[in-house]
Amino acid sequence: MFGSLAQQQQTIIQARSVAKGFAGVPVLENVSFDIRCGEIHTLMGENGAGKSTLMKIMAGVHRPDAGEIVFDGKHTVFASPQSAIRAGIALIHQEPLSFPDLSIAENIFLGRGLPRGVMGQVDWKTMNRRAGELLKQLGVSIDPRTKMLGLSIADQQMVELAAALSLNARVLLMDEPTAALTPQEVNELFRIVRGLRDKGVAIVFVSHRLPEVFEVSDRITVLRDGHCIGTRNVNDTSKDEIVRMMVGRDLSSLYEHAGGKVGKTLLEVDGLTRSGQFHDIRFHVCAGEIVGIAGLVGAGRTEVAEAIFGAREIDAGTLRIDGKTVAVKSPRDAIKHGIAYVPEDRQHNGLLLPMSIASNTSLADLPGFARAGFLQFRKERVAAQTWRERLSTRLRDVDQKVKELSGGNQQKVVLSKWLQTDPKILIVDEPTRGIDIGAKAEVHHVLSELARQGRAILMISSDLPEVLAMSDRILVMREGKIAAEFSRSEATQEKVMAAATGTASAGSTHCPATPSASFVGSKTHAAGETSVLRAGSPFLRFRELGILAFVVLAFVVASIIEPRFRSMENLRSIAMYIPLIVIVAMGQLMVIVSRNIDLSVGSMLGLSAIVAGGIFVSHPECPVLLGALIAIGVGTLLGSVNGVLIAYLGVPAIIATLGTLTAYRGLIYTWSNGRQIDPDKLPQSLIDLSNHGPLGIPWILIITAMVAVLVAAFLRYTVTGREIFAIGSNPTAAILRGIPVRRVLLLVFALTGGLCGLAGILWGSRFPTINPASVGLSLELIVISAVVIGGAAVNGGAGSVFGTVLGCLLLGIVNVGLTMLQVSEFWQITLYGAAIIVAASLDSALRAKRVGGAT
Repeated sequence: MFGSLAQQQQTIIQARSVAKGFAGVPVLENVSFDIRCGEIHTLMGENGAGKSTLMKIMAGVHRPDAGEIVFDGKHTVFASPQSAIRAGIALIHQEPLSFPDLSIAENIFLGRGLPRGVMGQVDWKTMNRRAGELLKQLGVSIDPRTKMLGLSIADQQMVELAAALSLNARVLLMDEPTAALTPQEVNELFRIVRGLRDKGVAIVFVSHRLPEVFEVSDRITVLRDGHCIGTRNVNDTSKDEIVRMMVGRDLSSLYEHAGGKVGKTLLEVDGLTRSGQFHDIRFHVCAGEIVGIAGLVGAGRTEVAEAIFGAREIDAGTLRIDGKTVAVKSPRDAIKHGIAYVPEDRQHNGLLLPMSIASNTSLADLPGFARAGFLQFRKERVAAQTWRERLSTRLRDVDQKVKELSGGNQQKVVLSKWLQTDPKILIVDEPTRGIDIGAKAEVHHVLSELARQGRAILMISSDLPEVLAMSDRILVMREGKIAAEFSRSEATQEKVMAAATGTASAGSTHCPATPSASFVGSKTHAAGETSVLRAGSPFLRFRELGILAFVVLAFVVASIIEPRFRSMENLRSIAMYIPLIVIVAMGQLMVIVSRNIDLSVGSMLGLSAIVAGGIFVSHPECPVLLGALIAIGVGTLLGSVNGVLIAYLGVPAIIATLGTLTAYRGLIYTWSNGRQIDPDKLPQSLIDLSNHGPLGIPWILIITAMVAVLVAAFLRYTVTGREIFAIGSNPTAAILRGIPVRRVLLLVFALTGGLCGLAGILWGSRFPTINPASVGLSLELIVISAVVIGGAAVNGGAGSVFGTVLGCLLLGIVNVGLTMLQVSEFWQITLYGAAIIVAASLDSALRAKRVGGAT
């Protein structure tokens, strides 16, 4: 399949004299680099050396400013990630690019080719089966139908690996794939990587872990300050030489903590428990001491750290600081008591990426940078500059946006933010994940210095050499419990791993429980995660059932208050209230799922209705079908204008559609000259759509049901439909996955306009008088209320047609019921606004619950 051994050693991709800069700052200068079929070629260098940028150029994410890329012997310009994927180049990014609201199976195949059926529809059965097979190859035992939301970074990384395997790529670019993996998971990954190499795949591997690099690599290329320092065969070099090439000097010691004087106990944890995650956690940390927490990913280490910091609720247990029992119910309480926490996931939990380095440095101690309530920006910059020098952070200046930094330098900014609070107790979760060798030594130096100053350090790390060398004592967690404790002198890698896996208990001060098979030799979730997700999934996945129950409850209550409410005449009023709202809501649902909003839907409906109605006035013989096509065409054109403004010109959706709302409303008056269209000017066949139909069901209801079914099928069974969810779930990941984001968003807004046009022509059936002053007026609020009440996530990525229809039905019941009770329409508008707030708050709470209940 991959050719002969000689062919496997051929060069497949070359970077020739490549240069790249950002914001005027050079990142790569005159870099040449080649990759051969059937080899593992490692890129090494300090953070900011240009490794990730070079990888992204080869993967089509960036274009070089100078130089060229040669692929298969031909000069090649990859215009997008999708073009690189089509050529057979797959990039696994340093930070997992996941769509949290979509399933694992969709995360594997989206942007890389969703399996399709005979009619071109998404083949869910095949997709889930193939995803399961890929995960099985990686030794991962997770249901591919599980949503990504709440998975640990390690599990997300394994999904990324499965996605890369799905491509059968010729070139596999892996940007620090082992950063969040345990040694066992790393061994399994290397087994897979070697197998791909033996089949002729060219693999580029980025890592800061020298033992891993020398274990798995065939060649090593070192970058420093954007320049290529040189390439070495692994068999012809040494770790010392590679380090000298990276940092330009000898690095005498990576782990420098030698232990020191241990003082009084600063932190005591007694019986800390959270159901399904950790149980009866007891330990202490003294002044001047570094206590390491080891264990497999998913053992509950991060959950315990977050509970101590007040970011995760506990069911039982107490904390004592300086011998005094304290209540830490929030991070604010923790900071007040002198606790600082450097989180594992720097981008989501540690930084505000759009803000400056100086602003991020002051975040945890804003009162310390304020005078009379006003921030002192000069003081912020001075502090940021101090930490820049102390941690050797590579940056242009402290006013630079933190998102522009490399991953390791971002980690240093997180450290500086918390060290700025001068904590007594510092909790660091994977403090050197993604940090190069030189920076790692600097971080270790800082931690050792803090310990010598009398701070208590609690360090969580999956890097066993780091844990063994830096810790005065080591706690080993397994399945949410402390399985063992070792002193510095008695700890060995074998003992720690035995305790973590439950295969032995020698030397431990705790007796490990019987090992669970799910934690041995496989990638897992945190203890209790599966039960948490299963317990919550009926409501999280089928939230429509709750909405349906509320609809029934509202109907029953209204019937009790006013018995006439359940009369046939009133039921018909409810049924006839919802068709136009449902049709427009179908478009608004797609818009909100894509993480946007359309405030102009009422104006688009109104202008479409006026244009079509005017045609009927001037051409009475015009068939209703032609009038409908004209209205849909007008709506599609108006929606496309919104799409161009948002997708191609970059105008925020709320601004763009607020502007077109006003503009289109003005066109309604201009087109109609302020004159309404009366019933006698409209075709009787149009009016009959709301009064006649098969089996007594008006055609307008049948048309509405057909629209809802078609939109549901579109969102569920077409590639574009799933791409809409992906864009809303993670726009950045969608772009880097090669999803045509702008084209999809243009289609979403065009479809929404078309649906508004359809609703516009039906307005003339439902309300025979088309009044320019009232047609479609305030429809935006009603439609958004229905979509959000129906379960669509206000921040995109989630929503359903069934839930939206139920939301429309609920509003119909409320509208008709309040009208019967002679409640002012102004109170109805107030109720709609309140419903949006309540539904959005509920959605946020459920998402937080799900994330909090998983690793």
